[in-house]
Amino acid sequence: MRQKNYKPFSTTEDFSNIDHIIIGSGIGSLTTAVWLAKSGKKVIVLERHYVPGGFTHSFKRKHGFKWDVGVHYVGNVGPNDSLKPFFDYLTQGKLDWEYMGDVYDVAHIDGKVYKFIAGKDKFINQMISYFPQEAQAIKQYIKLVENANKRSSAYFFEKVFEPILQKTLGKIIKSRFKRFTKPTTFETISKLTSNKRLIAVLCAQCGDYGLPPKQSSFAAHALIVGHFLNGGYYPKGGSEQISLKTIDTLNKLGSKIYINAEVSKIVISNNKVTGVIVNNTFLPSKSIISGVGISNTVNHLLKGQDNKLSAINFKAIKPSIAHMCLYVGLTKTSEELNLPKHNIWWYDNDNIDAILNDTPLNEVSDKFAYISFPSSKDPLWEDYNPNTSSIQAISFASYKWFKEFEEEPWKKRSVKYDSLKQEFETKMLEKLYSLYPQIKGNVLVTEVSTPLSTKHFSNYKHGEIYGLDHSPKRFLESDIRPKTKIKGLYLTGQDVTVVGVGGAMMAGVLCATTILKMNSWKNFREMGRFKNKKD
Repeated sequence: MRQKNYKPFSTTEDFSNIDHIIIGSGIGSLTTAVWLAKSGKKVIVLERHYVPGGFTHSFKRKHGFKWDVGVHYVGNVGPNDSLKPFFDYLTQGKLDWEYMGDVYDVAHIDGKVYKFIAGKDKFINQMISYFPQEAQAIKQYIKLVENANKRSSAYFFEKVFEPILQKTLGKIIKSRFKRFTKPTTFETISKLTSNKRLIAVLCAQCGDYGLPPKQSSFAAHALIVGHFLNGGYYPKGGSEQISLKTIDTLNKLGSKIYINAEVSKIVISNNKVTGVIVNNTFLPSKSIISGVGISNTVNHLLKGQDNKLSAINFKAIKPSIAHMCLYVGLTKTSEELNLPKHNIWWYDNDNIDAILNDTPLNEVSDKFAYISFPSSKDPLWEDYNPNTSSIQAISFASYKWFKEFEEEPWKKRSVKYDSLKQEFETKMLEKLYSLYPQIKGNVLVTEVSTPLSTKHFSNYKHGEIYGLDHSPKRFLESDIRPKTKIKGLYLTGQDVTVVGVGGAMMAGVLCATTILKMNSWKNFREMGRFKNKKD
């Protein structure tokens, strides 16, 4: 059994001479922690959950089954891809990735199947095979995706600029990226084609960032599509390996991660941080880094205090989508059941916006399902859970559907709440049986999560999984950057950049760079030795 590399918070610990306190242990927080610790800073990470890792952690249930809570695949981590050296640096080369194969996503729309093939040219040719009359539109679409990704690097790096550069060079950078952030995904693609089915196929992955085509910024869409264009990968041993092996690095650097550490307040005085209240204990520090989301930070941890972050327009930038998930444990292996490595995006029809906006609770699994197969992707699954396999079947959800149960205790909620979960499970199992009839009779364990589950563990107030939504208005907010207007308070995590493991990790790099300034280049130089490392 792997020895734990974290421990419960205790006031008996030595918290003297702390340089930085980091709230939350998602990959954005852990990346910032590694970057700072590598520069000789004393860092502690406080996690309210009983396991660290944020949305990279996994959970276990009876019969040994394990499921991921947020990571189903990661892009751009192939041997020659740009994010690989960052993960190698965080984990000292100890994190291994499994390639999902040439097909990484498959869209099912109104009974027809569309495969997403790894590699730009292969992707284009595959889409043209489905839509031969739309060849020019498909090529133009990929060109726009590439251009948006190229412009994004400067756009995100601008977030480390000091005010004088923000007002000069920063304005130029943001204005150039605005052509991708301002229009919605639908507005951009519909200028290339009027083919409703093609638009639906190209937008089928919108669940990866949580907004339908007519609401999402094309920049967010392009970044996610570009992220997976070279294929999908899965961490060998499960998604928890991302955080656990990063924490191993932190431990070697003398930093510590504490679980069961509930931070209830960031304390400020004269617009400067003085510390945090954790488990009703004041912990002093001149530098606090929040990785628990901007809304949580402003509306919960800073609530009731006079702070300059309250100007962020949370009425314009809403919480992202919530979800429900059916976790399934099976009594045969992935090979025996012929379960795929690729993910499934299943839609009832072309109108993704109507499906995600207008579908009631009792019909969600009839209209949309995202299906992932962790055991198929993980070559080490048999080592820790032999002769079994697993599936996760997800659909979107609205927090308002479950709001009446929010004050009820976890695992002890009412019969009505349980009946809603049971109805979702029954319908989603029917969906799985229709797609994979061979699993019928082999289901051993099931469990359903709702937005209340997400809220309980992540403390996101509306059960959102992607922080702030990825609408055009998100990209207009100038205060979404690591350095805040409160002295000593910094932000990290997916809200600073974009959704996903890669986005949150890069936010961690930006946050640390903001703090370390030129000293951060030492980290980049050290990271460079991983660039030529081959799997």
